[in-house]
Amino acid sequence: MKTYKDFLPSIFFRRLETIVSANNFPYYFQQTTLGKDKKESLDNFMFTHVLFNDGKERSDWFKIFEPIIYFISEKYEVNELLRMKLNLYTNQHKKINHGSHKDYEGPLKLDIKLGLLNFITCNGGTKINKKLFNSNSNELIVFDNKFKHYGITQTDTPTRINLNIAWK
Repeated sequence: MKTYKDFLPSIFFRRLETIVSANNFPYYFQQTTLGKDKKESLDNFMFTHVLFNDGKERSDWFKIFEPIIYFISEKYEVNELLRMKLNLYTNQHKKINHGSHKDYEGPLKLDIKLGLLNFITCNGGTKINKKLFNSNSNELIVFDNKFKHYGITQTDTPTRINLNIAWK
């Protein structure tokens, strides 16, 4: 696991931050944070916007976010982009630990790397393999898919937004 503060050039990051924080950016309600077949508390919901998944662009917004993978490739070998998805958590006036999970299950999925790029500094965060990572603006957290992780909602800002990136 590794963190990179001020990961993106500030001018590029501010442009992305403005986009993901705009009141007209399309986020879509997800009843659970673990997927459609998993049972969770009613508090465990979020909003998402899938930019890229299953080898295909899933959003017209993908092209604006695509350069992030090139910045990642300066630090890691990237052979294939698997997913790029924005997550938006709302302030529920209490800290909520979402369900612990791996993004990709199975023995052949251990070579996958995950990156979380935070857009908002807040008191929410992500717990990865029992270690807490606070949500810090323009910070990228990279870890192996073999580690379970989960998001934690914030109480000090209206939203917590991050970009979840998976690659081989």
